[in-house]
Amino acid sequence: MISMSHEAIIAQQGNQPMTPRQISVAVISMTTTRDRAANVEQATRLVRDAAKAGADWIVLPEMYVYQGPYDTLYEEAEPFHGPAWKMMSDLARELRVVLFGGSIAERPEKAKPDERKVYNVTYVFGRAGEELACYRKVHLFNLKSPDGKPLYCESEGYLSGDKPVVIEIDGFKTGLAICYDLRFHEFFATLAAKSKIDAFVLPSAFTQRTGMDHWEVLIRARAIEHQAYFIASNQTGEHAPGKVSYGHSMIVDPWGHKICDTGDRTGFALAPVSHDVIARYRNQLPAITDRRPEVYAR
Repeated sequence: MISMSHEAIIAQQGNQPMTPRQISVAVISMTTTRDRAANVEQATRLVRDAAKAGADWIVLPEMYVYQGPYDTLYEEAEPFHGPAWKMMSDLARELRVVLFGGSIAERPEKAKPDERKVYNVTYVFGRAGEELACYRKVHLFNLKSPDGKPLYCESEGYLSGDKPVVIEIDGFKTGLAICYDLRFHEFFATLAAKSKIDAFVLPSAFTQRTGMDHWEVLIRARAIEHQAYFIASNQTGEHAPGKVSYGHSMIVDPWGHKICDTGDRTGFALAPVSHDVIARYRNQLPAITDRRPEVYAR
């Protein structure tokens, strides 16, 4: 059960220069496999390409380091603040970008002796390479075939996080989520309970099967509900036989317009994210201030 009163974490990047009115954000699509070295090379190259194109924020997809069966997950997972953490920190500092490090499988810092499950963790790094935030995926994905057989069962290999996280960067109050979290509007309402959220950032490995019907619909719904940008990076293509991700990393603006989309290819898409656009839409249609939570709670 998520507590509304204590478990929303608010962080702010220190020593910021004057807040820009607009930033450029890149969302990355890639195809991760069991080949860690190739995955890291692909991710690093795409981050560098996005930075070269002028991105201020760069978002990698979920599980960009490794995609494999659950019985190998614990051995393949990163230790707490391990090599992937350091690599992303170094890359953010070198390129002077804000880097949302997709997500990684990470062993608990203080694991029980018989514990063989890991967290699905996203880290955010500032332009000096400092860690700005850490969020552990709350909702674990379980998908069955039409005849009831499990196709994906994250609860077999993962532990669930229990803390929603909001961070302020460049003046944008930004809520963090991972993949399956997208389906739970109450979760996003929890993120927005303390203050208006300007942007949501979601790394994902949304499946081809569910993505073609639900991915864009859910992203646009969350953006419209909160009159906020929704920034979503997704895996794409075949990771292993029968395991295919939908792609279509995208950014949706506060009115629900899709302003960039990678399609089903690997690569990145770039779009502006603007304080002025948020203010304009909220002034035109003040749905956030028109809410009546005192009625909803009855």
